Amino acid sequence: MPAPANASLRFVLVDDTATFRGLLKDALQRRFQPKELLDFGDGRDALKACLAHPPDLLIADLYLRDMDGRDLVRSLRERGIATRVVMLTAHPEAQLPAELVSLGVAGFVDKNSPLEQIDRAVQCVLDGGMFFSATVPPPIPSALASEPALPRLGADVLTEREQEVVRLVARGLVSKEVADRLGLSTRTVEKHRARILARLGLHDLPNLVRWCLRNGLG
Repeated sequence: MPAPANASLRFVLVDDTATFRGLLKDALQRRFQPKELLDFGDGRDALKACLAHPPDLLIADLYLRDMDGRDLVRSLRERGIATRVVMLTAHPEAQLPAELVSLGVAGFVDKNSPLEQIDRAVQCVLDGGMFFSATVPPPIPSALASEPALPRLGADVLTEREQEVVRLVARGLVSKEVADRLGLSTRTVEKHRARILARLGLHDLPNLVRWCLRNGLG
């Protein structure tokens, strides 16, 4: 029996959501049967692995706990590593496709899509093509351009616990889900949210999410 087409390939998968990463890893193993598929929940560990043994394909979340996925790709490109890349995100933005193409990213998939879309992206990229599948919001109308800018404060204005809370809020988790994930009471999470909004001078969740994405907390 001939060996699978991808039997000599090495994949690296990095996503800091353990459940999603496990599901995706299993799906990729079954679908592509690569020689090796390493998975990481931390961008810096994934980068070390990619630098030590450059994989044929990197599948990475755009917003990781410890670094932006774009910085991960930049670090590889600066060292002349031409690993093919498929980027995933739960928060598509209008400018992302152009940014990613400029970095040499060949695939871009909305994490809210079915897993089959990621399969299609991986196959397309392995075949030498490009695959971009995400619904991005339209550019901000010029009439809104005069709206106040987001605060220039960085993530370091928040405590470590507040950063944990706001990162989960930015990913769409409600207060009870955040509380369950962090072992807190719902009331405590609500207090954290109120304190975070007050400290940043923000008044609504959409702008808080935008601030989080800008500061690598998405």
